[in-house]
Amino acid sequence: MNAQIKRIGISCLLLLLLNIGQSMAQISISATNTEINNVLGQIEEKSDYTFFYSDNFLNLNQKVTIHAKDETIENILNRLFRDTNIGYRINNKQIALSEKSAQYPENIAQQQRRIVMGKITDSDGEPIIGANIIEKGTTNGTVTDVDGNFSLRIEENAVLHISYIGYLPQDINTSDKTTFNIVLVEDTKALEELVVIGYGTARKIDLTGSTSSLGGDQLRMKSTPQLSSQMQGQMAGVQITRSNGDPSAGATIRVRGVTTMSTNDPLVIVDGIPGTLTDIAPEDVKDIQVLKDAASAAIYGSRAAAGVILVTTKRARNNEFHLSYNGEYGVDAPTAKPKFANAVQWMSGLNELAFNDGASSPHSLYSEDLINNYAQLRADDPDRYADTDFMDLGLKSSTHHQRHSLSLSGGTDRLKTNFSFNYYDSEALIDTKNYERFNIRTNNDYTINNWIHANVDVNLLYSNANEPHLTMSELMERAPIYNAYWSDGRFADGKDGDNPIAQRELSGSHKKQNYRVGGKLQLALTPIEGLTLTAIVAPQYSFYKGKDHKKRYEVYRITGDPIPGVGYSSTSLSEARNDNHSLTKQFYANYNLQLKRHSIGLMAGYEDYFYKWEEQGASRTNYSLVNFPYLDLGPEDYQFNSGKAGHNAYRSFFGRIMYSWADRYMLQANIRSDGSSRFADGHRWGTFPSVSAGWVISEEPWFNKSVVDFLKLRGSIGQLGNERIGSEFPYQARLSFATGFIPNAATGVADIVQTAYQTDYAFKDLTWETTTTYGIGADINLLKNNLRASVDYYYKKTTNMLMEVGFPSYFGYNAPQKNAADMNTTGWDFEISWNDRIRDFHYGVSFNLYDYRSRMGYMADRQRIDDNKITEEGSYYNEWYGYKSLGIILNDAAMFDENGDPIAVLTNNDKAGNIRYQDIDGDGKITASNDRIRLGNSLPELQYGGSLWAEWKGIDFNLSFQGIGHQRAYWSWPGTPFNYQAYASPLNLIESHWSPTATDEENVKAKYPKLTTNSANIYARSDFYLFNGAYMRIKNITLGYSLPIRNTKKLSINKLRVYFSANDLPAFSKYPKGYDPEWGRSGDLLLSSYIFGLNLSF
Repeated sequence: MNAQIKRIGISCLLLLLLNIGQSMAQISISATNTEINNVLGQIEEKSDYTFFYSDNFLNLNQKVTIHAKDETIENILNRLFRDTNIGYRINNKQIALSEKSAQYPENIAQQQRRIVMGKITDSDGEPIIGANIIEKGTTNGTVTDVDGNFSLRIEENAVLHISYIGYLPQDINTSDKTTFNIVLVEDTKALEELVVIGYGTARKIDLTGSTSSLGGDQLRMKSTPQLSSQMQGQMAGVQITRSNGDPSAGATIRVRGVTTMSTNDPLVIVDGIPGTLTDIAPEDVKDIQVLKDAASAAIYGSRAAAGVILVTTKRARNNEFHLSYNGEYGVDAPTAKPKFANAVQWMSGLNELAFNDGASSPHSLYSEDLINNYAQLRADDPDRYADTDFMDLGLKSSTHHQRHSLSLSGGTDRLKTNFSFNYYDSEALIDTKNYERFNIRTNNDYTINNWIHANVDVNLLYSNANEPHLTMSELMERAPIYNAYWSDGRFADGKDGDNPIAQRELSGSHKKQNYRVGGKLQLALTPIEGLTLTAIVAPQYSFYKGKDHKKRYEVYRITGDPIPGVGYSSTSLSEARNDNHSLTKQFYANYNLQLKRHSIGLMAGYEDYFYKWEEQGASRTNYSLVNFPYLDLGPEDYQFNSGKAGHNAYRSFFGRIMYSWADRYMLQANIRSDGSSRFADGHRWGTFPSVSAGWVISEEPWFNKSVVDFLKLRGSIGQLGNERIGSEFPYQARLSFATGFIPNAATGVADIVQTAYQTDYAFKDLTWETTTTYGIGADINLLKNNLRASVDYYYKKTTNMLMEVGFPSYFGYNAPQKNAADMNTTGWDFEISWNDRIRDFHYGVSFNLYDYRSRMGYMADRQRIDDNKITEEGSYYNEWYGYKSLGIILNDAAMFDENGDPIAVLTNNDKAGNIRYQDIDGDGKITASNDRIRLGNSLPELQYGGSLWAEWKGIDFNLSFQGIGHQRAYWSWPGTPFNYQAYASPLNLIESHWSPTATDEENVKAKYPKLTTNSANIYARSDFYLFNGAYMRIKNITLGYSLPIRNTKKLSINKLRVYFSANDLPAFSKYPKGYDPEWGRSGDLLLSSYIFGLNLSF
């Protein structure tokens, strides 16, 4: 007991001495007729003390005279504030100033006041410095210190009003509590006040066009190698489609559907400069704006018909210095993997196929005894009785990736810099295939003086991919009756040397390296208030280096004799050196004027863009040295080279007028005139205007805001252009060069000469495709802005689309392209979200749904048929096209109709088990010319996405999903089953097909027709293989925890968060088992990722 008392006493004594030491620290100061705030600055310079105060309640402009030499801080402050109403409180080295009445009570009522303390942070746990804390109904208040802490003497049962710019204010009831941990929530409306638009910014309330936005925090909830994939499902009207799990592969993006028969990719603008999404690390993105209609996108004119994606990268903020690190490690596994028949199933299936095609015995190829005893035979002699699953053998069951991001950010009034370094590394399911990428970006902002500002941005990209000479298709096509290895470990010959496992390991690799460097120099002048002149120069340079080394290798027959692998009987090397560069130059002026309730914004500018590319290739074959991939080591007699180049350019003039009155009525007009090198003189320039209007009904004096906080109606009409139609110079005739031989009578030997001939006829009057867009929309906020929704309806008509037209064959040219076709697209977008806070629990949900239909108009009586899709007047764009099926012919009796007449058949070999097709023209036979019809829209319908998130006391949760409500999908096998008696057969075909040994009751349930080589019938393009390809996928589930700031501050860490995330989980769909609805059959399998991550900031 005595020892415990001693320890307590010693501790108290140490604390007392520490406080005395701090109070006894002596400084000297001298000031004559000087403002108090300047005196405070001298004290901070000559000591370790820091002052915190609110300008709203203290007058620090009073002038005082004070001279002190070697005095304590308390004596100096007492003298300094003697004749003022300013009081102070010292806490370690921090001094909080407030009104003296709050610091020094002088009557009994004030002595009965109590002290409350607390800490104010943001939703990430970062302390908020300088937040205002006011005792509601009084002028008594204080501000938070550098750690977000505060202390205030208040009345009993007082209410504290907490406020800070950019955050929603809060009222805190102090009854029965003296300590508070307060989390301020960002004021979303305030943060969204300014949004990026073409060549400038605008208040969100002033926008009259249709846009969608996505914050960087929402993007980083998901983790995929490419930024485009992380956008999937998050914005209405923005369709993201993947087909490949390769980490270097991007995604296809469509904004409000299809508008042309040529290029439908949207224009991507990165920090005001044309770019691509594949060049951007997701960690660098601040936000993304998608311009979806003519009113918002017309300022980009000829390149905006397919929509515009504006990407803004992160920049530093004034007086905020941060060092942050984000790291993750993920395990990746296939979302789905096809299964194939084993050896016994395959041999039985091939026997059945032969019997269906006329073989005399159901076991004509493989005996019944062999099939029944195959397992034992394989156990005794695995070399002669193979059972190889090439898919399982060729792919790993899982792989992994890692991602690291380091950023430095800080700035002053004069200079702000944001630097980031990002690294991504992953391995594919196919062994020896990997990908890595480095991104470096630095954004620098300079304030030269109050009217000259500059930005210097630099970004670097390096990526490296190593790929074996093996595709997914090759793994899926190999029959299981061939060995990959012999029992002694040597590579087997497979099918006459065709062994994909040996090919993966021995055939060399294809190395692909990409280098990209880009930059932007921007100078902004503000000579008078409201006017900003901006000049930009932005070069971009890209270089690609490819080295495709194909090595000769050998496999072994069962006898031990070596044979070369199929396609690899000699060693070759091909190298590519491709480069491109562009230069963007812009000059534009923005003028903003506020006249009472009138807000006017004017913008005019000029843009110049030039792009040049060149490709070079060189190769040699028949190398003697297999393992040295260098061109000079190959024989000169077998060397080849190639090359090509091109360029294009445009020049543009543009302008915009924005008008708003009382934040109630808005009007916007845009115009852009573009000149493109793709067209001939006299047809190069196109002008594209738009006009839009908005009405904020909720700002009308008569509007009741008791439920609806905000209601806005929008309408627009405008034109957009498309210059990306065919080659770079489609108006010029194309020549092809070749080598010819001309007999020489003098020598009797043909001379070798170079020849040239025209292949295409060209029309010189080719010009722009033009898309006219009409749109209406509404935005509404309800229930104190917690519930927000927007809806849009649009109609787009594209004219002068380039298409192939009829041309006499005797002219000797390929059919030319001409501006001749029309298309119209109708659609709608809908978005809704809810955000709320219940004490410490903050949560939100969002959902988006959109749909469109693209139909063809005038097509000059032409049609385009591409396999099983057709585009013609009145059809959907790329509509399914083929025969109308009537199911599987069940038995021999079904070969006759109800009248006893033979049914119409597609081929003379059609029998029971084949597919029956409808005789559309009733002529008694099925023909391609008369019986194929349009079968419905091939494009996805009713696409949707959404998310659910929550935060509570450091715990955060996010769930997002995405899907397609309906799509007519066409089922196709990975390869033709049993083709050449050597191809594999998918297991789902083996398990459910019409069989001659099954009963009618069993065959009526079969999903697929019989096994046969009559591919003209069973693989004919028809609606037999069409099904509803709708799906829903959980895109992300994340659970994170941020350690309390009071614990991390001890280590000088502002934030420490750990999390687990699951991305791209297997989809729910009607696709056959083992097939992901997004997978394109030929590329890498799509992957689910299970990730452990760390966020750390200082």
